[in-house]
Amino acid sequence: MKSNKEILEDLTRELLRIGSTTQKDYDSLKKKGQVYSTTICRRLKLSWPEVVKVTCVKAHDSISGSVIRKSLRGTYIENDVPK
Repeated sequence: MKSNKEILEDLTRELLRIGSTTQKDYDSLKKKGQVYSTTICRRLKLSWPEVVKVTCVKAHDSISGSVIRKSLRGTYIENDVPK
C-alpha cells in the first residue's frame, strides 16, 4: 500500500499531465492503475478541493484553462491564455 506522500506525488504528476484539477477531469483522464478521486479523498480524509490544495497545483476549471502551476521540482510553468 502506498503512503499518503506517494499518493500525493502520483496525484500531482497526474494533475499536471492532465492539465486540470477538476475531480471529473481527473477521474475520466487518469492513467490506468491510478486510484479514483474518491479513494484519495477517503484515504486522506479531505475533500477534493483540499486534496488539490495540498498538491500545490494551482486549481483551474477545465483542460482548456491555462494557469501557472507548480511542478514536483518547484518550478513554475506558465501557459498563456488569450483573453
